Amino acid sequence: MQSSQNATIHNRFDIEVRDAKTNELKQNAVAYNNILNQWFNSLCKTGGINYECTALSYIGVGTGTGTLDPTRTNFFSYLGRKTPTTVETLYQYPISYITKEIRLEADEYNGNTITEVGFYNYRYSSNYYLATHAFLQDSEGNQIAINKTDTDVIIIRGTFYVTFNCSGFGDNGIYPQPQENGVIKWLFGISSFPSTFSFSRYTLQSPYEMYVKKHGVKTTSIDGCTRNPSLWRIDYPLFTWGTEKDKHTIKTIGSNDFGAISLPNSTFFPPLQITKTAIGTGDGISTEFNIKAPFIVPNSETIYVDNVAQVKGVDYEIDYENNFCDMHENYHSAAFTARMENINFGNLKTATKYSTNYRDPIAWWDCYESNEYPVSFTITEAKPIYIDFLEPKECNRMKIEIQTVASSQLDNMKIQYSEDDVVWTDVSGMSRTNQVWSFDLTTARYWRVYIPSYSWSYSLVASSTPTRDEQAFGTSFFLGKTVPGLKFLSPPANGAIIEASYQIDRPYKTPNNILRFTCSLVFERGEGS
Repeated sequence: MQSSQNATIHNRFDIEVRDAKTNELKQNAVAYNNILNQWFNSLCKTGGINYECTALSYIGVGTGTGTLDPTRTNFFSYLGRKTPTTVETLYQYPISYITKEIRLEADEYNGNTITEVGFYNYRYSSNYYLATHAFLQDSEGNQIAINKTDTDVIIIRGTFYVTFNCSGFGDNGIYPQPQENGVIKWLFGISSFPSTFSFSRYTLQSPYEMYVKKHGVKTTSIDGCTRNPSLWRIDYPLFTWGTEKDKHTIKTIGSNDFGAISLPNSTFFPPLQITKTAIGTGDGISTEFNIKAPFIVPNSETIYVDNVAQVKGVDYEIDYENNFCDMHENYHSAAFTARMENINFGNLKTATKYSTNYRDPIAWWDCYESNEYPVSFTITEAKPIYIDFLEPKECNRMKIEIQTVASSQLDNMKIQYSEDDVVWTDVSGMSRTNQVWSFDLTTARYWRVYIPSYSWSYSLVASSTPTRDEQAFGTSFFLGKTVPGLKFLSPPANGAIIEASYQIDRPYKTPNNILRFTCSLVFERGEGS
């Protein structure tokens, strides 16, 4: 998978000359800056610059004249530079900007004629790099000069604009809130180079969510990217997930900081055809089989029994999104946290909180915060595990990782549902294998779990402690749906070979495949640059 995100930059300065005593406005000027090639070189360590600089660190002035050119590296006649104060920062799409200003006080730079202005990028020591450059103009666009005297204060206010078009990741692309956009913040000198890429098993609203709802993570640096200063282009390396992070369906992939692909998206991942994969062998009795395919494209399947294509609705039924093995995607509860208003996880919310980062017992992702969770809490009949799914959900499977319940009590576990949060009914057909409970498929909005007349302690783990169930995120409770997705209306004959052809429209990470992703950032000079 590969994509390209564009950003356009430009810069202007507004200059005021005011009386040092009365603050009366005496003169205005403006400067539409030329974005220099050195802007790219100093941020991206190209053009012989060995330091990755912070953008917009200084505002400088000069006294020279000449022909503006993007290849210049300094003023025609350098006078001085000062550290600016940030006046305003506005994050929005498509255009964000930051405004910084310096003041040339009454006792500074007197006797000089100021003609040119610009932003500097800066690393440390003597590593100052002029990044933008312009001459002062009047309101008619004529080049002017300002004579600095001891009766004047000159206010130089520079505004740097970034146009981020939110289009690099296609029609199904998702983008962070403007104030979370790592490209914009990097260009403003507020944060470091956006370097983190992830994939998530969640369908997310913003790629920024991948900082917590992440699975496979890769990071790089500006040195790990290919930079082309003539094209103003940064190509990220080809991130590869090999044998790690298996058994993951990829629903979101991209940069945590500036954009990601929400799958399915046929532009980036065309539907993959699977042809005649073996499903099982009939025994003349069984009607349910598991294709074990993540998110089959609806109506793309052909089911074969002894090489004869079957007819949907006549010979078989299929569940496209649950025709899978027992994984976290099957569990509706994994989308919540135990601190949400629609969840009551025993007395967790009222138990004493600790400063240590303890993991949430229900969240699927890397969910922990200091001073928000207790070390342990209790589950009782009066304070059960309670979930309001906010809408009716089909459930037939529950899993709990319990550390402290006596084995003699496990068979007394109650799983109940309600349509109105008043009348509660036990699920039917319940059976248990270790700490996994199965029951008849039941649709309800409200659910609760407890052991009658029994109190048990639920211990949480610290943020750095992995837990079981193939997760390092501390998830220890699941409630949802796991079914064999393929159901024949009549059992296939004993010895019949059952096969399936179908399409999948999201990658499924297994030890047998490799997931690769890369993208590029392309910068352009905007109008007035």
